[in-house]
Amino acid sequence: MSPKARTLYLMRHAEPVWGGPGVGDLQRPLTERGKRQAAAQGELLRERGIERVLCSPAFRTRETAQLAGLGTGITEIPVLYNSSASRIRTQLAAIPEYVYGVLVVAHHPGIAELARYLANGASDASALALIRHCFPPGTLVGLEFNDLWPDLHSGRLFLARIPG
Repeated sequence: MSPKARTLYLMRHAEPVWGGPGVGDLQRPLTERGKRQAAAQGELLRERGIERVLCSPAFRTRETAQLAGLGTGITEIPVLYNSSASRIRTQLAAIPEYVYGVLVVAHHPGIAELARYLANGASDASALALIRHCFPPGTLVGLEFNDLWPDLHSGRLFLARIPG
């Protein structure tokens, strides 16, 4: 990775419980497996220079972001709840130019669509193949850009990690 590049990590929330009586979609917590997934992905991310973490208001995304333990504040953005790829990009456009590392924890299919949309021809072929047809809970990708946040149109996918 180039030292001047901006790095965007996109993560689908880790594995949640299916719900139950009185538990709405926004309140669903992570399973024990999901908690382990979030912690494992966080371990990978800890030394990657993440300066901002954005997540939807769903409990499972906040819990995923918190369990990643990145030591930075988490900004909850209501429109990231079940949002499209274009809505996620709109939120990224508001990131200040002095920020170089961002993690977005959100939902399927928007997070997966954005990863696939942004990945350009210089992307790691094995990483791209890994997310081409599936993006299960807890999946994490990393993309590198030379553009400012409002201008993100394509980047090099250098990381794709599906939790075990």
